[in-house]
Amino acid sequence: MSEDAILWQGRPEPRAPLDVSRPAQMIMGLGFIVFSMVWMQKALQADAPVWPAGLIFLGLGLKLAVWGPWQPRLRAHFAHYAITRRSARAEIRWPLLGTRRQELTLTPATIIDIDDAAPASLTLTQMRATPRGTRAETLRLDRIAEARRVLALLRDIQKAAA
Repeated sequence: MSEDAILWQGRPEPRAPLDVSRPAQMIMGLGFIVFSMVWMQKALQADAPVWPAGLIFLGLGLKLAVWGPWQPRLRAHFAHYAITRRSARAEIRWPLLGTRRQELTLTPATIIDIDDAAPASLTLTQMRATPRGTRAETLRLDRIAEARRVLALLRDIQKAAA
């Protein structure tokens, strides 16, 4: 079997919860949206050429009020995970932004954590030496239905690499 043969691949559970952990940020985003709409409407009524400046505040408001809470659900919808004999990969295939790929080489030194949520998430951490010192590289496999089986597979890969 080749080194890059996929041993497991999967996707997160699609029903990720909305992230409403920052209500003040969401309210502020709604305020930016209302402000930008009023700004643009008043500028258009006065025939002022500054109405496009309201688009900046509209974009900021949408980011705070809509993107923040919906991001976990959208990430779950577009994410794909794979594990090979040498590495773990997470890809997010955004429709307009393209594919964002993150890969972590599995070694015996890779730290693997699992949370107690249902479905569980796995966090893989590895310390990398850089010219500026040591830094942690982290790969997170969110909301996996068969997380215990994937954890056992990762542990087997670590034992084989030792």
